[in-house]
Amino acid sequence: MDLSDIEISFDYGGDSESERREIVRNVQTIMTTPIGTCPLYRDFGLDVSALDYPLDIAQNLIAVAAIEAIEKWEPRVTVKDLTFQPDTSGQLKAKVVISSG
Repeated sequence: MDLSDIEISFDYGGDSESERREIVRNVQTIMTTPIGTCPLYRDFGLDVSALDYPLDIAQNLIAVAAIEAIEKWEPRVTVKDLTFQPDTSGQLKAKVVISSG
């Protein structure tokens, strides 16, 4: 599972382009920061402890953790869908669909 290259798509319009870029950047930061690694914000980020589980269980646990983290740390959006897609190297990449909160 590769959480370093995340596809994020919007299921809404209306916000300015700069605000969309800011939201995408924030969601990418949340998804790529392991929980406990941000000084002074130890609960910021994504709980990646499930990566050691079998793939189907890890996908579900990571999806739940990601949805909770995004909705906690980026309150302007809600997660409509979070899926994992295989790439040509055999890794799974996260795809997150968000809408205005």
